[in-house]
Amino acid sequence: MMDFGDDSQGDKIADTFNKQTRNFTTSSFAAPRSFFVMATEDERYRQSSQYRLWSFTPANLQDLRAKTNSLAREQIAPRLAADPPPDFLTPEEEVRLVKFFTVELIRAAQFCELPTEIRATAAVFLRRFYVTNSVMTYPATDLLKTSLFFGCKAEGFFYKLNAFSEKFPKTTGEQILAGEFLLCQGIRFAFDVRHPFRALEGAILELRRKLPNEESRVNKAHARTREILKFSPLVTDVYFHYAPSQIMMAAMSMVDAGLVDILIPVAAQNGDAAQESAVVNMRDKIMGAIESCRKMLEEEPPERMTEYWGTPEMGRAMKPLRRKLQRCRDPDRADLVNLQRARREQVMNKEKKAAGLDDGGVFGEENARETKRVKLENADPFGPPL
Repeated sequence: MMDFGDDSQGDKIADTFNKQTRNFTTSSFAAPRSFFVMATEDERYRQSSQYRLWSFTPANLQDLRAKTNSLAREQIAPRLAADPPPDFLTPEEEVRLVKFFTVELIRAAQFCELPTEIRATAAVFLRRFYVTNSVMTYPATDLLKTSLFFGCKAEGFFYKLNAFSEKFPKTTGEQILAGEFLLCQGIRFAFDVRHPFRALEGAILELRRKLPNEESRVNKAHARTREILKFSPLVTDVYFHYAPSQIMMAAMSMVDAGLVDILIPVAAQNGDAAQESAVVNMRDKIMGAIESCRKMLEEEPPERMTEYWGTPEMGRAMKPLRRKLQRCRDPDRADLVNLQRARREQVMNKEKKAAGLDDGGVFGEENARETKRVKLENADPFGPPL
């Protein structure tokens, strides 16, 4: 099994925070109440599958993608008839393609009028799947539809399969369902995705309480931050590196950094220089994590959805990469429907063989049945002599 990496950068900051504060109590120094709430929420987040299975440092995530790419090359090369083998995708090219297909998923979700949480969950599912699976192995055009439909299930949103498949041309319900179990395996059955949207709503309530006379400012920040969260985190790697609250704070800092300072204030002075220094250092590290997350989000602002990803120039720029993908994709796994049927038949044959359910095993061979019939016909109905 592959190594899924160590703690993310944001989680290491949380470790430092816990070490610095575990010997203190709320009565020992006047630290902001939000710090202790964050500590409690941090412990809860550490129990989630998102932290345990899908949190990485940037270096570990890059290494894992490189291993996935290398393994895919080794498996696909013998199956291709081309001699010499085609030029395979690099890990960096795979990342570009995954980002492209994630944008296509978001566009499809908007077309299907799916709620924001479902769009986000489906996008996270797709990106998680292609961390340990290559786009050269399994077709992303099929799995993005499967991710959308399964995202509806994960979020408790009912959508009829036939109605959903009719939204996409030349797509059947069987094609959408064919990749479901494969998707579940790829995301390690981690269906619970923690998003930053609820954190944003809580932060806005707190800001409205603290800034009752600046409602316009808070509302403007609320709308713009939510717009950022609906796109930028989904097409970048921040979900792999940061907690939802850090992502929310980073998005808000892009809109109004002053509001973040209000939510994470400097501790009040109480005369203990050592404790005050510890709190200041802790805050600096938290703000450092928020700043690094912000830089990642700024790479893909919401405007890029239409100003870049929706332009004909981008489509032309992606064509060579998609043609390269077509030449080096796995021929045995290009059709998920046939792949699922073959695997189902293989499992059924194994179970049948193991249980001895063939005709000979249940009823005996033809010669054995004939011999038994002859013996019964020639036997004395009253039994042997005494």
